Amino acid sequence: MRTDIAIDLGTDTTRIFKNKRIALSKPSAVAIDNIRGVGVVYGSDARAMIGRTGDRISAVSPIERGTVADFESAQMLIKQYISDVSGKKMIRPRAFVAIPGGTTAVQQRSVMDALESAGARNVCLVESPLAAAVGLGVDFSTPRGVTIVDIGKGTTDIGVLSMGGLARCESIKLAGEDFDTAIARYVRREHNIDIGILTAEKIKKSIGCVMPRPLDVGLYMNGLSVYSGLPESFEITTEEVYSIMLPIAEDIVKAIRGVFDRTPPEMVADTAEDGLYLIGGSANVYGMSEFLSKNLKVKVITPEEPTECVIKGLGGAMENITILKNGDYRYTSLEDLVIE
Repeated sequence: MRTDIAIDLGTDTTRIFKNKRIALSKPSAVAIDNIRGVGVVYGSDARAMIGRTGDRISAVSPIERGTVADFESAQMLIKQYISDVSGKKMIRPRAFVAIPGGTTAVQQRSVMDALESAGARNVCLVESPLAAAVGLGVDFSTPRGVTIVDIGKGTTDIGVLSMGGLARCESIKLAGEDFDTAIARYVRREHNIDIGILTAEKIKKSIGCVMPRPLDVGLYMNGLSVYSGLPESFEITTEEVYSIMLPIAEDIVKAIRGVFDRTPPEMVADTAEDGLYLIGGSANVYGMSEFLSKNLKVKVITPEEPTECVIKGLGGAMENITILKNGDYRYTSLEDLVIE
């Protein structure tokens, strides 16, 4: 019986591919009983508890910027999610795992350690842009350059692929959660009200934009007054949120241009002709495709399900690992990395 699984361990969402389908897609959040040291709630329920727990329970997101920030809680999360798709009594699976481009050896070891501690027997690490290309069905086996930009929750991965592998790849710590943080800071500064990151994220998803909307609409939200310490409502408009999000989007464009500057001109010319592929959760931000197209002078292609490209690509590569020609992509364990 096949036990192989593919895992996209995202800052926002963890997805698992098994038996030719996405078997699990849940928030990367866990609520932990601090006295017993065990996870008690996972996924959406745990995320809803963030910022709302007492001393006994801690609700956390153990994956930050695409890497393991809290090893013990990450291990609990991964173990639970593997169990959800494989059952309590399972054969330890081999795991294909997506990582941001340019992760350090230490970060890669932490991911492998968390996976093996959670039940995986062997792990194969694959850069997210490479997995996304497989998921998009893009032919990157030729000398022609293919550019993929993955704007997720914690990182933006920029990859230029050619000849079956990554020609250029960079991961910057600037992405969806930076929009949320900027909104929360703005509300505190301009409205003198504290709001949580979940509230800021709701504002972003409701009226956020990086290109002006046709109509300026307002949204009423609740927070905590900085002066009185009491609940207070406030109104924030589309125009305000646009002014907050625009500088971050401009910094993302600068990062993409930086990768282009270090990429052979012929590959950049290929992107100018064929277009750039935009994926990740922030691809759904209003005006993002148009904004990148306007500032980079290239066509931007956004698939129907921009958040599922990486996990589908991991699943495809897991079924046919020969797709990953240019690189040492194979199942390994931490023991294989030890120098004797």
